[in-house]
Amino acid sequence: MGIVVPIIFRSAENVDVPSMAAIRAKESGGEALWVDRIGRYLSGAHSPQQALPERAAYVAVHEHRIVGFVAGHRTRRFDCDGELQWINVVQEKRGQGIAARLLVEIGSWFVQHNACRVCVNVEPANQAARRVYARCGAQRLNEYWMIWEDAWTMERPDTR
Repeated sequence: MGIVVPIIFRSAENVDVPSMAAIRAKESGGEALWVDRIGRYLSGAHSPQQALPERAAYVAVHEHRIVGFVAGHRTRRFDCDGELQWINVVQEKRGQGIAARLLVEIGSWFVQHNACRVCVNVEPANQAARRVYARCGAQRLNEYWMIWEDAWTMERPDTR
């Protein structure tokens, strides 16, 4: 049996943007589009509707390679305090709890920034994402959105 290399979770840095973009581009669009969009989002130069300036992103790193990331910001959308902007995990690492751990990271940030009610946009057909969000405490808000009524359940999913 080989040595198990742990996955490290940390705050995203500007140098991480190309790797984050490469992961996101596998879902849609090209890498250049996502380098620009993620970079502008993290710098505050691009904001989703009703977003407030405060935002954060975290990455999951395995063997010096980013294998997942999450980003979120404060918002006023749907009377929420926070919005989960993106969460992606590379295909070969899915099903290992990385998404749930990334939700814990961003959930802790939301709690620390007094963002209690957190929403996320999710396509109705994206059942995999809906299952992950539901397992981590989110409920259906409407056809395209899910919500955590209390970000504390994102930060501590095992206590529900």
